[in-house]
Amino acid sequence: MDITSILGIVVFLVLLVMGVPVAFCMLFVGFFGLAGIIGLTPALASAKTTMYYSIANWLYVCVPMFILMGHFANRSGIIKDIFNFFDVWLGWLPGALAIVTIATSAIFAFATGSSLAATAVLGKITLPEMDRYRYNRSLSLGSIVAGGSLGNLIPPSIGLVLFGIITDQSIGKLLLAAIFPGLVVSLLFISLIIVRVWRNPDLVPHRQTAKMTWKEKWSCFGSIWGIFLLIVLVLGSIFAGLATVTEAASVGAFGAFLIMIFRKKFSWQSVWGILRETAQTTAMIFLLIASVSLFTRFLTFSQFTSDLGGLVITSGLPPIAVLIGVYLLFLVSGCLMDATSLMLVLTPIVFPIVTKLGFNPIWFGVMTVIMIEIGFMTPPVGLCVYVLKSVSDASLVEIFKSIYPFLAMWLVAVVLMTLFPDIALYLPKMTG
Repeated sequence: MDITSILGIVVFLVLLVMGVPVAFCMLFVGFFGLAGIIGLTPALASAKTTMYYSIANWLYVCVPMFILMGHFANRSGIIKDIFNFFDVWLGWLPGALAIVTIATSAIFAFATGSSLAATAVLGKITLPEMDRYRYNRSLSLGSIVAGGSLGNLIPPSIGLVLFGIITDQSIGKLLLAAIFPGLVVSLLFISLIIVRVWRNPDLVPHRQTAKMTWKEKWSCFGSIWGIFLLIVLVLGSIFAGLATVTEAASVGAFGAFLIMIFRKKFSWQSVWGILRETAQTTAMIFLLIASVSLFTRFLTFSQFTSDLGGLVITSGLPPIAVLIGVYLLFLVSGCLMDATSLMLVLTPIVFPIVTKLGFNPIWFGVMTVIMIEIGFMTPPVGLCVYVLKSVSDASLVEIFKSIYPFLAMWLVAVVLMTLFPDIALYLPKMTG
């Protein structure tokens, strides 16, 4: 392995520990690493073309469109209606409000693709309701963080879109592949809540719920038409082959905008705020993509990736052992880096190794996002935890303590997806 690549990785880690933003770490190491290998003038030329073409693709329009759709859907108040709907239908279950929180998160994820947005809105709506019925905080806080963490797995997932961009995989297939895993994780969370409440009824004091007639239950569907419209517009059009991912994202964003107007949530001030937030998030993501492209170029020229892959393959370790090592790498790194940076830094390194060992790239994309979702919950950089802290009166210690049972369910999901990869691959195989 070339000394330049080792030195570059060391410098990158040192800058990261010093608190330099990840994008600038990768830009610095990528450019000067290339300059050390091919010279300053060729490095300048390579940096210009590499960074430009890394984002100059019309397919990437889906990134701001999905972000925009999420903001419009959030503004329209869809999540409150979903919560009320599930409260009517699932209110008889033990730990009903915690279960309703998970179910609401799963459905809302289809409209946002953002874990942080889901956690913020759920924290404002569901936590006061659970406090009102004296739910144990370890259950209520944990269910909100766990539900929010689903947002980046269930499509339209920004994480999966980024993975597709980085690895040149079909974004449509990645989005389809995440549907069943997202539902499986949701069911694991719900099962956990039921078992915990069954074993310890004191977690949830008895809650009197008004008995609803079937007519009243069915009438609740009228309040959640917006979310189903978005699901049909985005996932339905992709699955049916009627639209590309970019087209579906654009139609979904426009549909969410119309829903916001129809629900009388429109104001020029809110639209301006949404556009500003979308632009800021998109700029951050695209800067990271351009930076990682230059960093990856350096790793390629220094032969770091190929040498590392060759070293792993010739080591004689069984593929499953290597895969577990990759999982552990993501878990440890997820405690130290934010989700987007984690994916952009590690994916170019581990993806070639994993695919050379024979693992399906679409399946690995889903597993990558799952490992990153776990990072959304784990200290010290559990972003969902900090978002919930910002919208509630709970302490960080209180929230972090509440997540561990749900974190165990994420790890159960990792085992299930690894043993039964067809959970993720069934829908992509149907589309050919």
